[in-house]
Amino acid sequence: MEFVQMVSRTEFDFDALLAQRDWWVVVLDQDQRIRASNEVGQSLLGLDGKDLDGRRLDDIVKLGHLTSLMSKGVSFRSQPASVSTGKLICHYVPEVQNGELRGGVLAIDRVVRAHDDLSYIELHEIVRTLGPIMDLAYEGTIIVDEEGTIVLVNQAMADIFGVRTQDMIGRHILEAYPNSKLSRLPIVMKTGKAEVGWPHFLNGREIIACRYPLISNGRAIGALGKVLIQDVHDRVRLAKGAPLQEPTPGSSPRVAKGGDFKYDINSIIGHSKVMRSLKETLLRVAERGSNVLLVGESGTGKELFAHAIHAASKRRNGPFIKMNCAAIPEHLLESELFGYAEGAFTGAKKGGQIGKFELAHNGTIFLDEISDMSVTMQAKLLRILQERELTPLGSSQARKVDVRIIAATNVKLEEAVREGKFREDLYYRLNVMALSIPPLRDRTEDLYFIVNHFLDSFNAEFGLEIQGLEPSAWEALKAYHYPGNIRELRNIIESAFNVVTGAVIRREHLPYHIRQLAAPPREPSPCTEAEGFLADVGRRPLQEILEGLEKQILDKALQQVAGNKLQAAGLLGISRPGFYKKLQKYGMV
Repeated sequence: MEFVQMVSRTEFDFDALLAQRDWWVVVLDQDQRIRASNEVGQSLLGLDGKDLDGRRLDDIVKLGHLTSLMSKGVSFRSQPASVSTGKLICHYVPEVQNGELRGGVLAIDRVVRAHDDLSYIELHEIVRTLGPIMDLAYEGTIIVDEEGTIVLVNQAMADIFGVRTQDMIGRHILEAYPNSKLSRLPIVMKTGKAEVGWPHFLNGREIIACRYPLISNGRAIGALGKVLIQDVHDRVRLAKGAPLQEPTPGSSPRVAKGGDFKYDINSIIGHSKVMRSLKETLLRVAERGSNVLLVGESGTGKELFAHAIHAASKRRNGPFIKMNCAAIPEHLLESELFGYAEGAFTGAKKGGQIGKFELAHNGTIFLDEISDMSVTMQAKLLRILQERELTPLGSSQARKVDVRIIAATNVKLEEAVREGKFREDLYYRLNVMALSIPPLRDRTEDLYFIVNHFLDSFNAEFGLEIQGLEPSAWEALKAYHYPGNIRELRNIIESAFNVVTGAVIRREHLPYHIRQLAAPPREPSPCTEAEGFLADVGRRPLQEILEGLEKQILDKALQQVAGNKLQAAGLLGISRPGFYKKLQKYGMV
């Protein structure tokens, strides 16, 4: 197991890390003083065995530019440092507590002789060359090697992605963080062309990014990504001549706090035609500011869409407040939504309480299961929509609120209106723009991508390395109709993770009601598919026909290895980076 993976999985369990005998492990404080270390350093560097605690690392071993990186909270992997006996291979993960840099853990592999061929990027050359435009303490920075593996990332960049540095370092850039499959660093390496000042929408923020290929001896040995502006609001302030907020000199780097929303448009997994169209519509709707009604069966991801709408809207820097109308008893719902004044009822808090709508002022409120709201409460909600004001319970003073409402339901509100269970006027106020989210059974072509996402998620959660599903398990999943939609699929994969014994999920690991399903009808034979492409000769350009065939071959390879990209690349006899490039070309990542 790699050192950075060990740190991530043990959550900085120093006892477990110091027990390792493959590396010299050193626990450092924020001043680079040694808090603890194991005994490997005695044989590795010929140390005299004296107590090292409290001594500065520089007094023990000179790591040059790597010491500077560590002091700035930069995480790096497999980086060489020269000593008298040859070269050391160093790994470092910073320790962050409550937003403050507290030090970190350094691991040094055994000596690599000077004449050995190192395939790593020597960071001191990059830092020396690009130093004038890099502030590694505060500007989001990431570096990948020629295979796309992350060899350097700082906390500022990890904050933007909403993850920790140790969760990214050592992983492929297309698998290192949520929605990382959109990364353009592999493309920059392939083209050899820098992309400077490109806008990029990430985690609900429009950032301004730069990407540079790293060239050595005429070939790309990696790529560097750097965030210039972390939010469009910073860009607006710059345009008005106002300076960006700078950190206080001498202060420790802090972990930025995220917004109120957890997901954005990139979090919605789906490449089917219906999902591509729905996401395009979502982005257009998000910009307009009108109220939105989300309609879909239970488990289709309505809350995910609500987050994404808010994240893509002009209100994304405002609060995102969610409320399940079915989870709160009717006699409490009014006080929860509109708040109450002091003394409004027995047991009321001193000073009263602010309701959800006031908390959502200048932002968005998500009302889930709106159909379960009583007719009485519907009338009060209608007033907010019409007058943009509310009156807390027990108060006579109206308060103005500016809130966008996103409502969700899993029933047909038109029928509820006809039955007198839902106010018609409120229905038309909410249904300014309706987005219908399809059930999973109507977009089965997305099944592979969703399952692959859950595999990555549960591998990280359970500390496993499940590579995929065997063909018979995959066939069983494709034959199921998923009445519980995405939520049920997630539970199915989690259930399999609890009983799996090897590196692949087999049919017997799936719940009983799924593994008993018959295999779906056989797909057309390769000969039939090939004849279909031959029939296009004369109707479509050759390049277009070949691209269609290549796309089907890629898809077939993924199906045969249950979605494992590394195995699929080997099946086709191409490198993993080459396989990723082809997936990106056809929008299959």
